[in-house]
Amino acid sequence: MQFQKIDKALYQQRSRYTYLGISGLLILFTLFWSSLFIALFSKGSDNFYLNLMGVVAAVVTIIPIVLTLKERAWFYEVMYVWRLKQELNKINRKMAALVNAMNKGDKTAFEIVKFSYLGSRQIWELDDNTLMLNELSISEKKLEQQAEQFNLNIDANNYSSSALTKY
Repeated sequence: MQFQKIDKALYQQRSRYTYLGISGLLILFTLFWSSLFIALFSKGSDNFYLNLMGVVAAVVTIIPIVLTLKERAWFYEVMYVWRLKQELNKINRKMAALVNAMNKGDKTAFEIVKFSYLGSRQIWELDDNTLMLNELSISEKKLEQQAEQFNLNIDANNYSSSALTKY
């Protein structure tokens, strides 16, 4: 995965509309399915399970809609951030092994962690979540210093998801 330049205002607007749209659809489909199930199967005043089935049916109904729409150009920024977050989660699950490999001078581990830091910075800036940026800057400096100790020139653009299988 390579970093993409994302227009922050456009991303925020489209992600907001996307989440509102999905929430609205979920509410509407849940009401529809729950009402239908209650009308067809209700045998008393306790309709908890019928309402729960309505929620499940609504989610199942929305999935194909989301899968169809996600490839459209309008969703590019939202899907890019979603994919980047998935990559960062994969990296975070391997972070202990990556730190061990970095302590041994493994260049690929350094590049993966650098990618993680840059990806986190991009997401946090896009989402206006700037509370952790100072700590992230400190971690990036430590990473660069540690790489210098091993005489490594690290480039986050060398990251590939397949490199994680090594750790």
